[in-house]
Amino acid sequence: MATEKPTSTQTQSPRRRRVVIIVAGVVVVLALVLGLVFGLRGRNKHNNDTQDFAEDWNHPSQFLLSKNFSITSSATTRYYEWNITQQTIAPDGLERQMLLVNGMFPGPLVEANTGDRIVVKVTNNMINGTAIHWHGMFQNGTNFMDGTVGVTQCPIPPGQSFTYNFTVPNQWGTYWWHAHAASQYIDGIVGPLIIHSPDEAHLKEYDEDVIMMISDFYHTDSGSLISWYLSEQSEGTEPVPDSGVINGRNSFDCTGDSQSLFPTGNKCTPNAPKAEFSFKAGSTYRVRIINSGSFADFQYSIDNHTLSVIEADGVDMQPVEVHRLPIHVAQRYSVLVKANQTVGNYWVRAEMNTNCFNIANPALDPNVKAIIRYEGASTTEEPDANSVDWNPDWTPQCLDLTLSMLKPFVAMPAPTPDMQVHLDFSFETIAADHINRGYVNKTSWTPLMTDATLFQAARGINVFDASQLMVPLNSTGVVELVLNNYDEGAHPFHFHGHIFYVLGWGDGNYIPGKTQLELTNPLRRDTSTVPAFGYTVIRFVNDNPGLWALHCHIDWHMEAGLMVQFLSLPDKIKTLEIPAEMKAMCGKS
Repeated sequence: MATEKPTSTQTQSPRRRRVVIIVAGVVVVLALVLGLVFGLRGRNKHNNDTQDFAEDWNHPSQFLLSKNFSITSSATTRYYEWNITQQTIAPDGLERQMLLVNGMFPGPLVEANTGDRIVVKVTNNMINGTAIHWHGMFQNGTNFMDGTVGVTQCPIPPGQSFTYNFTVPNQWGTYWWHAHAASQYIDGIVGPLIIHSPDEAHLKEYDEDVIMMISDFYHTDSGSLISWYLSEQSEGTEPVPDSGVINGRNSFDCTGDSQSLFPTGNKCTPNAPKAEFSFKAGSTYRVRIINSGSFADFQYSIDNHTLSVIEADGVDMQPVEVHRLPIHVAQRYSVLVKANQTVGNYWVRAEMNTNCFNIANPALDPNVKAIIRYEGASTTEEPDANSVDWNPDWTPQCLDLTLSMLKPFVAMPAPTPDMQVHLDFSFETIAADHINRGYVNKTSWTPLMTDATLFQAARGINVFDASQLMVPLNSTGVVELVLNNYDEGAHPFHFHGHIFYVLGWGDGNYIPGKTQLELTNPLRRDTSTVPAFGYTVIRFVNDNPGLWALHCHIDWHMEAGLMVQFLSLPDKIKTLEIPAEMKAMCGKS
């Protein structure tokens, strides 16, 4: 029988009440949490006397994919060496300490063809352990390379190296990589991951291939923000961004720092450069949009230019034209953009949907911008009145494009399910500590720090810690998941190692047999938004042995516990050849 929403045997926190008290709590607790850093702990605050920030940390050229890259079916090995360090940079003009890969933000591009082997040696020169997740990679047969701390590996200890080594057969499209240890990716450990194939449906339809990574951005380190968020002072209110960036760049109004929810007092240089892109009239551009942020749902658009959506999360789509593209955390889209306007400069807009924030941040300009410059236009001036935004009226809800709009290019009917699993998630405050945490089926996830559930399953363990909600899937088959959201906020859920069929979503409760589902050619992707006080129904094929995380990709929520794991084909897990050096890393961070 369907139940009404919301219901709970524990006390539910009113996550959007008492705004004045919450803001006051931010000011009171700020002195307590600053410096209590997870990814950046133990470092001195940067002062205003330091010399102006350097520009060598940002590499715009990597976001224009080279025509010299050979798209072929002949496999090869792509080898990379990465060094993760802590540096002070100013992506939007305000200096802060960040975690950088090879001194870059965003980090280095990984580019390969379907069938290639990707080998990345990661050296950790931070003071905390880390891991790199390859977002959207199936990792079939290499679940131990998925890069999820506490699930598929232990952290890479400080001062040590680990080499990720995996192949990418049977998939192509737009992906990204990021740290999957604590909240480190908020502090800069992110980068693009692009897989090509001669079999891509729209390969011959564009002249240039461009990446735009859009992200919310915080001036306070994520460790301090997590310490505040997982305290009773926050009352479950997520930290609201101070700014946003496109390909790591934006220009922050320096006068806003003192008005921020967490003022920093750090050096701020006004009029920092925005990201820029060059268009040639008459050409068609594939723009790969990646939401690499931690909280904000964006509405993406380009003034005067229509977007033709051709890919979602690594799945080719039947083209559909839109003026604005909603994109939630961790999602990716490719759009075709025709340079068919008058030669000039035009705004790229990534506008945060502030309706989905609990409180306001007076420092935040939610309209994050970059500039498209046509060849022959001014190279110094900002867009003028000829750059016109589309109708500003758009839905205040944080929802994906409708299923009727997103149709896979290669049509596949939804497979018939062999079993159904219900997952109910909510935020609840436990009286014992007054901390608002996320729960999936009454379990709040916390990461194992000296072991990984994959290693435990490989040892034959089938009873896990109480904080590790496990869904055992003992045989190959099709699983239908009903995701019930008992929270007042929407949640973008990402499933590691899988593409799933999105059959439908809606308000209230899913009623089997009565709720209409899309079964003919449903959307396939790896990250889908579950609406507030609503449901989403998905199906996936259970044929990939391993421990696979399904979690909300709003990083604050994952840190609060919104994660569940699927124990897929445990007998085959025991046969995985897990490298000995991975097990040796446990207990050393």
